[in-house]
Amino acid sequence: MTRIDEPLSLSAPLAWQMAPRLCRKDPVTGEDCSWNHGFWQILRLMGMITTPEHHREFFARACAAITCSESRPRILISGAADYSMLAHLLAAFRACGIAPAVTAVDLCETPLHLNRWYADRRPVALETKCCDILDYRAAQAFDAVCSHSFLGQFAPAQRTVLIERWRQLLRPGGTVFTVNRLRPAASSAWVGFSPEQQETFRETVLSKVGALRGIVDIAEHEIASYAEIYAKRQGAFPIHSREEVLDLFERGGLRLDHLVCAPVTAGPRDGVSGPTTPGGAEYACIIARRP
Repeated sequence: MTRIDEPLSLSAPLAWQMAPRLCRKDPVTGEDCSWNHGFWQILRLMGMITTPEHHREFFARACAAITCSESRPRILISGAADYSMLAHLLAAFRACGIAPAVTAVDLCETPLHLNRWYADRRPVALETKCCDILDYRAAQAFDAVCSHSFLGQFAPAQRTVLIERWRQLLRPGGTVFTVNRLRPAASSAWVGFSPEQQETFRETVLSKVGALRGIVDIAEHEIASYAEIYAKRQGAFPIHSREEVLDLFERGGLRLDHLVCAPVTAGPRDGVSGPTTPGGAEYACIIARRP
């Protein structure tokens, strides 16, 4: 398996520093999303969240299966917490001797800044666009659209709209490949950390502060505060089953070529559970094609 270079020791301090300046402010509350984008790579250093790294074999296979009429496939990253998806795309295509043209779209400037920072360190053609993916338009169709844990950020009524947008952005025969957690027992409402999960999350973060030593200079009380905020605000709208996935993509005009549901087995067993944490949760790995 090709080594994937994700220099967290360099980018985590950058994200922590830049997020308060770049993160999008909520027009109603005035609060920004630095609690997420500034803290995300800190949590990655601690091994506490699920990222494309947990599904690297799937993304490698999906990239290898992309066909296009040009030597440089056009790939759209739909939503990005940081540059991890870009890193996995580049590694997968490099193994095939291909240099893709990548566009990253996100509501927030911070993950786009991190993608540009990563791209500057590599020979890659990267464009970024800060906007809602539902509002995004492209002059040229894409060969593939990819994401990780993105479907859960949309309420059930919006998901078909998202899939339809992906379909419109693809050329005929183009593919979507994505991964999303399944929550069979959840309701359809937004799911966050329970009070017990919040407390366990906070205590576990504090127990792993040593992972930051010499990398990011953050006081322990700041870490505790960010852990509390993250656990109170992070969450997703559940997707329950493979049948729900099949119905969603079919209604959005895409044909399922690959759907495998399996638990995340990599990572530490530290008793932490809740949104974005591995904890043995089951994920659906999806490849769909525009007819």
